Amino acid sequence: MKVRSFSLRGLILFMAMVVLLLPVHVFAQEPSNVHVLAKTSAPPSLFTPFTVFDPAFSYLEKGQGYISYSGNQKVSIWGETYGTVRVDKISVQLTLQRWTGSAWIDVYLGTNQQESNAAYAYQSLSNISVLSGYYYQTKSYHGILQGSTTESGYRYSASFLVP
Repeated sequence: MKVRSFSLRGLILFMAMVVLLLPVHVFAQEPSNVHVLAKTSAPPSLFTPFTVFDPAFSYLEKGQGYISYSGNQKVSIWGETYGTVRVDKISVQLTLQRWTGSAWIDVYLGTNQQESNAAYAYQSLSNISVLSGYYYQTKSYHGILQGSTTESGYRYSASFLVP
């Protein structure tokens, strides 16, 4: 019986590749010891790629928006846009949305964070007041302008129920 031996270096390299292949998501979670009564039905599950835009895009590589519960009916939202190269303009704009039981409505709109001659844009908004018993998510707009070419798209975070 032949036994293969793996080197520590090979194992570390394999684990690093596995971790890099996993999608990176930050999800808000309600505290496990808090019982929350929702004031609406749960929103439908939204299946959307978290980081990949149209493969035909030349400049807009990926982007995502995130949400976290800060406590005391406050949330923080943040987002980032990545270009494949430095572009004339790259931007991210965040919107906080609340589920009404039948539709997502915009309840807070951040400014359009725009960077020039860059390949990355980031925006962070903290301490946004929310209502207990409602589901919230982040809608993020990602855009690039390079010469006369415009590429853009939206992404949505996971939703969560505010205690």
